[in-house]
Amino acid sequence: MEQTKSAAVYCKLAQADDEATVLQKERVSRYAAELGYTDPIIYADNGASGLTFDRPAFSAMNADIAAGKIGAVVTLSSSRIGRNAIEALAWMDKARRKGVVLKAWDGSLDDNAPAFMLFDMITAEMRKKQA
Repeated sequence: MEQTKSAAVYCKLAQADDEATVLQKERVSRYAAELGYTDPIIYADNGASGLTFDRPAFSAMNADIAAGKIGAVVTLSSSRIGRNAIEALAWMDKARRKGVVLKAWDGSLDDNAPAFMLFDMITAEMRKKQA
């Protein structure tokens, strides 16, 4: 019997906010369902900086990806993966090489459009530095 891989819904807020976390989970879960991913595994880091990749839920999701349990990662925005563009792109590349489909509700992450994803991450970093 062939094992079906699950989809992961990944949510992250830098400032702990239970209400915002619930809303993000709901929004991203609805988007995952629209994409055809029913019953996803939800990973949420509430109050975790995107400047580090050492986040409990992110690490758990990575372990499941490494174990071959996850076939897609759906998130609110590419910025949820990480704020360090180089590390985030390296993570995305590694996930894609494992066959993981990457999607973001805001359109900034689409494994079928890597040039758009890179442009979005670079411009987000530029806007952050200008602020």
